[in-house]
Amino acid sequence: MLAFVEAAIPWGKLEEITRPLYQSDIRKTGRKGYSLRMLLKCYVLQLLWAMSDRQTEAELLDSHAMSRFIGSDPWEPRPPSASVLRQFRVLVHGTDWPRPSWDIRQVVADALHDAGVEFRRGEITDPVFRRITKSQGPEA
Repeated sequence: MLAFVEAAIPWGKLEEITRPLYQSDIRKTGRKGYSLRMLLKCYVLQLLWAMSDRQTEAELLDSHAMSRFIGSDPWEPRPPSASVLRQFRVLVHGTDWPRPSWDIRQVVADALHDAGVEFRRGEITDPVFRRITKSQGPEA
């Protein structure tokens, strides 16, 4: 699925749209930030699986496929933290895009539609375990 998303999304267009907002990875002074493409891929993961910033960080640390998708190894270099993801998400959500076609969410949805896929947000959820009594067991 992630290979399909990688091929379907116009990453260059997304970078063009968001480059004026995010300069941390190309600035000359200070500590370099994460690459714009990496943060965009994290944002797309959040969109597709309806994950919070903390869930995204946890998945990037836990899932080899997701960390490879964003262009990172789970440990070297460490993927973006939840606070970095939040800052980027707030940056792109708080922007009034000059044209609707520049809204990242719309670009992603249109790209998937053009690739012949219907996009509906999903969720990654934690399983729920609770203790049952004998009367609640499968034999009851």
